[in-house]
Amino acid sequence: MKRKLLALCALIFLSLTGQAMACATCFGNYPGGSGGPPPAMQHMAIAIWFLMAAVMAVLGGVGAFGFHLWRQGRVPLEPHQELTQEDFNEYD
Repeated sequence: MKRKLLALCALIFLSLTGQAMACATCFGNYPGGSGGPPPAMQHMAIAIWFLMAAVMAVLGGVGAFGFHLWRQGRVPLEPHQELTQEDFNEYD
């Protein structure tokens, strides 16, 4: 029973692949074109690269801040900044 259901799902999936093809504008066969990529496709490529750069800039900032915190956490405190047992004596 499972094999029949799996085969039916595969048959349906393979029969719907024609709908996944690109339209004439994205595929490069647009009216009045010289066969190269249409201007709309070029602009979409620029937009995608810009958004990728924006995401990478944000991730780079988060990584740089994490590195800064890691580096500052390894620096020993100055003697005047350290807490000593004398500071806790008033709470005993």
